[in-house]
Amino acid sequence: MKKILTIFISLFLYQGNASALVIGSDLNEITIGANFSGQDLLVFGAFYSDPSLPRDAKGDVIIEVKGPPQTVQVRKKKSFFGFWLNNMEVTFKEVPGFYYLTSTTEINDDILNKNNITLLTQQDTNDIEWGNIRLTKDRRDFLNAMKRNKNNLDLFSVNNESSQIDILDGNLFKTNIPIPNTVPIGDYTVSVYLLINSELKKDYSYGFKVKRIGIESMIHNLAINYPLIYGLLAVLVAGLMGWISAEMFRRLRKA
Repeated sequence: MKKILTIFISLFLYQGNASALVIGSDLNEITIGANFSGQDLLVFGAFYSDPSLPRDAKGDVIIEVKGPPQTVQVRKKKSFFGFWLNNMEVTFKEVPGFYYLTSTTEINDDILNKNNITLLTQQDTNDIEWGNIRLTKDRRDFLNAMKRNKNNLDLFSVNNESSQIDILDGNLFKTNIPIPNTVPIGDYTVSVYLLINSELKKDYSYGFKVKRIGIESMIHNLAINYPLIYGLLAVLVAGLMGWISAEMFRRLRKA
């Protein structure tokens, strides 16, 4: 509530002759525990159009959320005498572990190029190891496959529908961004772009964290930092559970 009040006061006091953008969020940190099933991140804000612009000037907002960068490999299999073997492989570097994009206007290359805005949908091909793949169609298929795989895990979403962002009183906006339970831990960035008549006037970015807590954090840290100990404990626990099950079954047979 305090953040929302600050935005209203900032917009009310603003008397400049240029466009302004003020944004906020209800969370600075998302914690993942044993019962975490996903959470919504509320992003809200307000914009003020340059008074020198025509009164019918249209203001639009683009909101982009990026998770920690990851290296993703996509492989294509081919049938060889009845066996499915890896035929081609593409490595995507610096791909956000989570990506969400929504806007109040249709996002196209003309708008992005005109305003020098780079989104994941226009990823730099220098960050991709294409190997021996030369055809544009094959490269496009691999890029779409990478996005499709992430979309199946709720880790990639592009919404060009204005209904995803609520516009209130012409210059106030808010949207709920779904953070799934498959989301990776790390640092995240929320970027908001203000367009007036398809021209970028202001942009603003801020960060938040996703981290594990409780036993989830302990198990994750053990698996990452001490994989040998984690493997031995996993085998020990599995063996113990197997022995307990066998003992219970043996006693039930005697009863």
